[in-house]
Amino acid sequence: MKENVLPLDTGHFIIQPQNMENLWDEEWDVCLKSGEKKKIGSLSFENTNVHGEIHFSVSFDETYKGGHISEIFYAVASFVFKSEKVKEICTVCRHENENLVRGLEKAGYVLREFKDGNDYYSMKKQKTSWTGLYVMIGMIAGFIIGITLSNLWMGTISGVVIGTVIGFLMDKREQDNTESKKLRT
Repeated sequence: MKENVLPLDTGHFIIQPQNMENLWDEEWDVCLKSGEKKKIGSLSFENTNVHGEIHFSVSFDETYKGGHISEIFYAVASFVFKSEKVKEICTVCRHENENLVRGLEKAGYVLREFKDGNDYYSMKKQKTSWTGLYVMIGMIAGFIIGITLSNLWMGTISGVVIGTVIGFLMDKREQDNTESKKLRT
């Protein structure tokens, strides 16, 4: 992963690893961006990239009561998803910690499970959707064919059907490639 994206810079925080050589095994500092750049917390990655999942934990100083926690979670997810191998980022927090729960949900993480007083959140990398693209291309091609053949409806319908089939096959191929990569790891 390119180091020129580090440190992670959000509107209110700077997030950087303590050791740039070992990003996934070292603790990262979370510091305020303004003022004296005070460290307010840390995060660390755990079980890195097992079946396309990365787990991380975050802790904040008890003295920090500020908001904007969602910026941290969003920045970490954006950074992690730059790796093609990562498909999901996961974390756990105490159910009673409303500040973290609200930050996770605002950043786009989804509650997956509640167990033993802990909330298990994750965010999945968005899949590409070739079907939508090829339906649009098929519709345009269908209009052109329909105008050429003086039957706009038949051209449009055939273009949409062909575009849907091609898009479905492209999505299926990408899904098969992802599953075969999981089996190899």
